[in-house]
Amino acid sequence: MNGKFFAALFFCVVNVLFSGEKTFTGNFRVDLLNSVQDSVSETEMTLTKNDLRQNPFMNGLYSLVLPGAGEFHTERYTKAAIFFSAEVALIVYAVISNNNGDKKTNEFQAYAEAHWDAERYARWIQVHGKSEYGPTNVEFNDIDFAAIKSKKDFSKINEWESGLHKLGFSHQLPAYQAQQYYELIGKYHQFKFGWDTYPDLNNDGVPDSDGGDYDNLLTSEKQFKDYAVERGKANDYYYAASFAASALVINHVLSAVDAFFSTNSYNKELTASFHITPVNGLEGKRLLSEVRVQIPF
Repeated sequence: MNGKFFAALFFCVVNVLFSGEKTFTGNFRVDLLNSVQDSVSETEMTLTKNDLRQNPFMNGLYSLVLPGAGEFHTERYTKAAIFFSAEVALIVYAVISNNNGDKKTNEFQAYAEAHWDAERYARWIQVHGKSEYGPTNVEFNDIDFAAIKSKKDFSKINEWESGLHKLGFSHQLPAYQAQQYYELIGKYHQFKFGWDTYPDLNNDGVPDSDGGDYDNLLTSEKQFKDYAVERGKANDYYYAASFAASALVINHVLSAVDAFFSTNSYNKELTASFHITPVNGLEGKRLLSEVRVQIPF
């Protein structure tokens, strides 16, 4: 833009110095300003689009990386603020939700460690399981309860669970501390016998018979359901974090698309002109006072 201005100024100087129609005072400054007033009282120079236009693809890329960046570059400040604010809000929401999910997960897993026991579950299988549920093709004798108590060897339990049962027992106890381990023990009724509120009237470490009533949780019902609710809350937090992550991707894409079209609109609206206007100055001298750039939006 400085080049355009100096071109106009050069034109004025040439007009003053080489016009044969002017009577000069001998004062270069006065002769220059008189010439500006008489011959170019207002000189307008229009910039071409190539001087100021922006690349819509680059602005779209900017917003794809950082939502609102492309809009900011095209001076759409309200849109830039909206996309950037959405980015910050979604990131904060995702982080908070994920942290809450981790906290809730630690809580219900600690509860399971304190109140559910694979050895108790295995003793019920040994004493009552075969007679009430089967399976008919798997024996459950000479089991190593010490290995089960260490919560590292569930192979014998899994063998019995995978047998041909008369009713229920459609799942196998997952590996200890696996995500599925903590989920299944509070989801399927076959694992009710491992909870410490399930009745043991003989107080011998063997949960009582349920008489083949798979859905009868007896005194463990509240504990079973409360645990499932707490586990569900953790999952809800993780779902919220996942939703926020998806929304972040959408925000990036929408901002990129908007930046592309905003740049096209910016380029179409763009007009710029310089105005050189002589005005009255001190002591009645006309001075070159103003250079204006007009860019209507």
